[in-house]
Amino acid sequence: MKRGDLIGGGIFTALGIFIFILTFQFPSLEGGHPGPSLFPRILAILFIFFGGIIVLRGLRAGKKEPESAPAEEIPVPRNYFDPIFVFILIGAYMILSNWLGFFITSTLILFLMMIKLRVPYLRSLVISILLTLFVNFMFYKILRVPLPTGFFGW
Repeated sequence: MKRGDLIGGGIFTALGIFIFILTFQFPSLEGGHPGPSLFPRILAILFIFFGGIIVLRGLRAGKKEPESAPAEEIPVPRNYFDPIFVFILIGAYMILSNWLGFFITSTLILFLMMIKLRVPYLRSLVISILLTLFVNFMFYKILRVPLPTGFFGW
């Protein structure tokens, strides 16, 4: 049994259940239109589903017989910077998006994340631009969610 998987998966499953329960307090729209609870419920269901998978994998890992350990194990250094880097980029998005706008800020954040993951520069730029355009199309055009325009007005 992998203790970390059980704890992490349990936290995500519990968080998903908590979010799902909270969505019942959200107002509903008339005429069968999806209300403000739709996206939080989808996220809650995904949290529950993937958290449950992690818990099951942790339980299954404990049932397997331990394999013979290699004679010499090389310790893997822990990387604390990657999660901190993601939080820094989220904070930067929150600060810069109103000033630079959605297009520039989102493209820049996605580009930096992909560079950190060692994706080639040109591929990172193309994917960042296409993904930003897709998100803009989905949220701004289809769902009519206002996105920050920035000082350029786009």
